[in-house]
Amino acid sequence: MKTIRLLFLVLLGLTVACQQEEEPQNNVELQDLTLNWKTASPEEAFGTPKNGFNIPKDALEKALKLPEVSTVRFILEVENKQLQIRVAGTNPNGDITKGVLAKPVSLQKVVNKLVAEKSKRFETATLSKAVASHILQPDEAVDFVSGWQQKWKSNALREAIAYDGERIQYFSMPAAVAMHMLQSGSKSVNLVWGVNPKGKFTTVFLPELDGKQNLLKTGTFIYEYLTPCPPTCVPPGD
Repeated sequence: MKTIRLLFLVLLGLTVACQQEEEPQNNVELQDLTLNWKTASPEEAFGTPKNGFNIPKDALEKALKLPEVSTVRFILEVENKQLQIRVAGTNPNGDITKGVLAKPVSLQKVVNKLVAEKSKRFETATLSKAVASHILQPDEAVDFVSGWQQKWKSNALREAIAYDGERIQYFSMPAAVAMHMLQSGSKSVNLVWGVNPKGKFTTVFLPELDGKQNLLKTGTFIYEYLTPCPPTCVPPGD
């Protein structure tokens, strides 16, 4: 009996040791992808100004499952010279989820519909201030997206994606906004790139097209005004 117990303890110790060795390797791999983004050619990484990402509902849900989650991060990484976006949850305790990768897609049709429907207005009076402050009106969204396309034409991407020479690493969205985004009932949300009034690279979250190719349906919104790092980098736990 003692032999069996001893064997069990040895196997348990080996299992724990293996897990301890594997976890840092995963972290190192993710850090490498982030470092790749810092030195990548932006034109090559983004591909074209039409490219964006489709974020499935379950990516946001997994990020929000983190106990005491406070923000959802959209982390920029590069693998095989191509940009990828990792959606992860963070909390004040310093925890961060491994994250889920968004799907790279061309969003030209979505942007075309946005332009066609830019005269519509969102009613935000019934929304909480926390959520309303992150709502972007359709005509504003068109300006943001158009600004990104202009940066491409003028070969000014490197300046737009950085603050004081340091590239934006991720954008942080309050958990309350991500939860509101899920309430629309859509299966996913589209992430396109824009340029804010300061001339800096930013995110624009658009609804998905429905079966009739409509974009701005009742109950859907466009979200923006996320916190970029840099210049605002607040480590989880601070």
